[in-house]
Amino acid sequence: MDSIFKDRWNPTPEEIKKWAYSTEDIPDQDWELAINSFGNIPMICTFIEDENCIHTSFFLCALYVFTGDLVRSGSSDEIRRLSMLLEELTGNYQSDTLNDWIQRSKYLIRNPESYDYAYWGLGSKYVN
Repeated sequence: MDSIFKDRWNPTPEEIKKWAYSTEDIPDQDWELAINSFGNIPMICTFIEDENCIHTSFFLCALYVFTGDLVRSGSSDEIRRLSMLLEELTGNYQSDTLNDWIQRSKYLIRNPESYDYAYWGLGSKYVN
């Protein structure tokens, strides 16, 4: 596993992709936090869409954590940026689980008081 990453807490998109199709275990506990960024979200979505990706559940959970963390932060700029990204992603995917994340994320943005760590935190019940 260490041969995949130069720095597993600052992975490159190429390293993330290599891991996505490997049989390696998660590099570190809470690694979702290392891969979550606006720049990585479209790539993560393609992994979830690809039935050949070995770690789709991990990546789906990472998306829920990403949304939950941004909404919980209350940063209007980041939430607006997420809303724009979700609009760009809407209608582009076949995966029901991915489209559910998009719709649930839009709902959470409109209703931040509905945030529940069990669904939007690490180990999301939406995924497990």
